[in-house]
Amino acid sequence: MNDMNGMPQGFGMALTRNEKAMNTFSLLNENEKKRVIELSRSVRSKQEMNRLVSKLEAGKNQLF
Repeated sequence: MNDMNGMPQGFGMALTRNEKAMNTFSLLNENEKKRVIELSRSVRSKQEMNRLVSKLEAGKNQLF
């Protein structure tokens, strides 16, 4: 399920539980945000989502 901005609900919820990851995401440019959202759409488990959010928490260099 997606919210109104096209972000998968699970990804949005995971970000709300991790302030550092949310801050990193908010600092990304629009293209980077789109790439992360696309990555989040391919996630198939809670563990995979946690890994994605952990990479955001570690900084955008962990993603790209």
